[in-house]
Amino acid sequence: MKDITEHQNSEVEFRNNMKIWQLSLDAIKEAIFLIDLNHKILQCNKATLDIFRKSNYKEVIGHYCWELMHDNSEPKELCPLKRMQQSGKKETVIEMVNGCLVEISANPVFDYKGEINGAVHVITDITSRKRIVDALRESEQQYRTILNSLNDPMHVIDKELKIIFQNPTMVKWLDKLNLKSDIIAKNIFEVFPFLDYDKIYNEYSKVFKTGEPFVTREITELFNKKVFTEIIKIPIKSEGKVDQVITIIRDITEQKEAEQKLKNSEEKYRYLIENSIEGVWVIDSGAKTILVNPSMSKILGYKVEEMIGKPLFSFMDKKEKEITKNHLEKRKKGISEERDAYFLHKKGYKVYLRIRATPIFDIEGNYEGTSAFLADITQRKLTEQALKESEEKYRLISENTDDLIVVYNENELVDYFNTETHSRILGYSTEKFKDKVFRDALVHEDDREIAETKVSEGLKKGSYYYQFRLKHKSGNYIWFEVTGKIFEDNYGNTKILCVSRNIDAKKSAEYKIKESEENFRTIAEQAFIGTLIIQDDKVEYVNSALLQIFEYSHEEINNWRKKDLVKLIYPEDLQYLREYREKLRAGESDIKRYYTYRVFTKYGKIRWIDQFSRPIIYRGKRAELVSIMDITEKKRAEQELMKLNSLKSELLRRTSHELKTPLVSIKGFSDLLLTVHKDKLDDYVLATIHEIKLGCERLENLIQDILKTSELDSKSVELKKSEENLSFLIKLCVKELQGLIRLRNHKISLEIHDKLIASFEPDQIHLVISNILNNAIKYTPPNGKIKIRSAIVDDSILILIRDNGIGITYEEKKRLFSQFGKIERYGQGLDIISEGSGLGLFITKKIVELHGGKIWVKSGGRNKGSTFYFTLPLI
Repeated sequence: MKDITEHQNSEVEFRNNMKIWQLSLDAIKEAIFLIDLNHKILQCNKATLDIFRKSNYKEVIGHYCWELMHDNSEPKELCPLKRMQQSGKKETVIEMVNGCLVEISANPVFDYKGEINGAVHVITDITSRKRIVDALRESEQQYRTILNSLNDPMHVIDKELKIIFQNPTMVKWLDKLNLKSDIIAKNIFEVFPFLDYDKIYNEYSKVFKTGEPFVTREITELFNKKVFTEIIKIPIKSEGKVDQVITIIRDITEQKEAEQKLKNSEEKYRYLIENSIEGVWVIDSGAKTILVNPSMSKILGYKVEEMIGKPLFSFMDKKEKEITKNHLEKRKKGISEERDAYFLHKKGYKVYLRIRATPIFDIEGNYEGTSAFLADITQRKLTEQALKESEEKYRLISENTDDLIVVYNENELVDYFNTETHSRILGYSTEKFKDKVFRDALVHEDDREIAETKVSEGLKKGSYYYQFRLKHKSGNYIWFEVTGKIFEDNYGNTKILCVSRNIDAKKSAEYKIKESEENFRTIAEQAFIGTLIIQDDKVEYVNSALLQIFEYSHEEINNWRKKDLVKLIYPEDLQYLREYREKLRAGESDIKRYYTYRVFTKYGKIRWIDQFSRPIIYRGKRAELVSIMDITEKKRAEQELMKLNSLKSELLRRTSHELKTPLVSIKGFSDLLLTVHKDKLDDYVLATIHEIKLGCERLENLIQDILKTSELDSKSVELKKSEENLSFLIKLCVKELQGLIRLRNHKISLEIHDKLIASFEPDQIHLVISNILNNAIKYTPPNGKIKIRSAIVDDSILILIRDNGIGITYEEKKRLFSQFGKIERYGQGLDIISEGSGLGLFITKKIVELHGGKIWVKSGGRNKGSTFYFTLPLI
C-alpha cells in the first residue's frame, strides 16, 4: 500500500510539474520549443504556433523544425542545432521565417550522463528592429523618433567607438543598474569599464568592416548581480560605407531566469521520470511514442531510442491491440483509468503490466495524447495462473488417484471427497458415501477405536498416521494406511485432510517377505558359505558356517556392530580394503566384485577369505548381504604353485645358459667349415652343414625367447624409458622387414601420425612391433595386404596392425598370448611360414603391460584376417 501511495504522489507531482512547465512556456513572448537530435519537435509554447502561423499544437509537435521554418526536406548548412551538436554549446543565427526576420538560438539539453540528447530553441522576432534600421536610413527625424520610442536600451557609436546618441530607455536602464547615464561623447570603454576590450573592439571592427549586423549574448556581474543582455550591433552606412553602429541592448535577465526555472522544472520532471521504478510512457494523439523512461524500456527489453517514434500498438499482439484501441477512445473523452494489459517483450514473450493512464489536453482542450505509469505484474499474473492451473491439476489428480481423499471441517463433517475414486476402490455408488453412518459402518470393528484415538491425537499434534481396514462391496476387507494433516483454509477455518492409501498388496507382500525370510534362514543355515546381514551398522544375522570360520558362537557375536568385524581384519590388509571400497563406491569398472584378505579367528588363527557384498532390502529397510568363503587352503596351494613356477623359470634360465656354450661351438665350427673349407667339401656335406647352421640359429632364437620369458616372469625387469617418437620406431621396423615383405609379395600401408611422443624403452617396444608385424607377414598367404594405423584414444596412443591372412578362431584366441601358445598349422594346406617358439606373443604382452598398456586381438575367424591392437600411455 505504501508503494502505491508513493507512486500516486509521484504521478500527481509529475502532472503538476507538467502544468507549471506549460504555463511558464506560454507566458514567454518568444517562441520556445524542445526538439530531439533528429530535429523533431517534442514540446512547444503558444508563441511557437504564432511564429509558424499554425492554429493548434498538433500541427507543430512531432514535425521537423526545418519543415515548418523553410519548408525544406532537410536542415540548412547553418542550422543552429547542427552547429550546437558540433560545438557542444549555444549557437545563434538570424534567418527569415514566414517573411519575418528572426533570431534563432539552440540551447543544448543534457541527459543524466552529461551527453547532449536534444535542444531548446528560442526564436525572437527582430523584424521590428530591422524596420528601425531601414527607417533610420530614410529619415534622420524618423530615425531619432523611432530610436527614442524603442523599449530596448539603445545607443549609437562612431568609428572612434564614442557614443553619439542614446535613447531614453538607455538612460533608464543605466540608472536601474546604478551606472552613470551621462555617456554622450564618451568612449564605450569609459562608460563600461568592465567590458573585455579585445572582444568588444574586434566585434565593432567586424561590423564596420563587413557592414553586417552582429549579435551576441553577454553575462555581466554588476553589484553582485548577474545581468543577461542580448546585444545587436547594426551598421549605419553613408555612401556605401559604415560610419556608425547602432547598439541595441536587450535586458533578457528576466527571460533567462524564466528559462532557468523552466530548465529546473524540466530537469526535476526528467529526473522523476528517469528514476521512477515504474515505467513511464507518453504517446501523442496518433498513439506514437514520444517519451519512455529507462524502466519502461527495460521492462520490454528495448533501448529507449528503439521505442521512441514507434506506435504503441507495435508492442502488442492483435488481440490486445483491439482492446487498447477501445480504451484510447476513453482517453479522448477525458477519462482516466487503471487496468491490466499485456505487452510483447522484445524476445516475443508476454509481459503483464498494471496501467494508470491519464489523457493530455492542450490549453484549447484538444486531445494531445496520453501519459501512463506502468508497473510490471508479470510475476503476479504467472503466479495466479499457476495457482489456477495447480487447483485444476490437483482436482484432476484427486479424482484420478487410487488414494481415498477426504477433507473434513472442524465438526468432522465432509467438505470434500473424491467420489469417483471411493466408488471405484470400494465398489459402492457415489451417493452412499454422502451418508456418515454408512461411511462409519465400513470401518472394521477392530479398527474403530484406534481410528478415533489417532484423529483426536492428530487434532492436538497437527498430524496423525494409522492403518485400518475398510469393507469392500464384495464383503472383503481392504487394508489402508491413513495420513492426516490439520490445516487452515484462506478464511482461518480448521480443516482435516485425510488420505487413505490401499496397502492390501503391501500387507500381503509383508507376509510373503516374512515367509521368505524363514526360508532364507533355513537355506543359509545349511550352506557351507558364511553369510551375515549388516543393517544400520549392526550385525542382524549370521549363519552357522560363518561362526565356524571365525570360531565364535551366536551369543558372542549377537550384539556386534560393524566396527567389531573390522577388528578381525589383518592390519596389513585394512588399508587395501578401504581403498577397494572407495573404488567400488566410485563405480570403477576395472575392479573385481569381490575382495580377498586375511582375518583373525577367535583363537588368533590367520585365515584367507573371499568376501562378496551386495545391497538388499531386509525387513523393509536397506541392508548389506555379505557372503564369505574360507580360501585358506586355496591360498596355500597358490603359494606352492608360485614356488614351482619360480623353480621352472630358474630351471629354464639355467638350462638355456648351459645350452648356449655348446651351441656357440657348433655354430662357430659350422661357419668355419662353410668359409675356410668350403672348396674341400662336396654339395651333400655343404647342405648338411648349412642345415646344422640353420638349426643352431633356430635354437639360438628359442634360447633367447626362453631367457626373455624367464626375465619377464621374474618381475625384476627395470624399464629404461625415455621420450621417443613411436612413429619413427614403426617406420624403422617396417624398413627392417622389407626383405621378408617383398619375399611374400605383400602390400603394406601406413596411416600413422607424423609424431607420436610417448615414454617407453625403444628396444622393448621395437620387439613388440617386430613380433606382431612378423606374425602378420608370415601368417598371411602371398600377395596379402597389411595396414598399420594409429589413433589417440582418451589418454593413450592406440596402434593397430591388420592383415587379411588366415585369421584366428575363438579357441585359438584363448591360448594366443600364453607361454608356448604356438598354434600348429602343419598339413593344413596354408601357404604360410609357421616356424617359431610360441613365446613371441607372450613376451609381447608382458612388455606392453610393463609399459602400462594393453594388447588384444580381433578376428572374424578362419581366413578372415586378424587385427592386433596395443596401447601406450600418452605423456
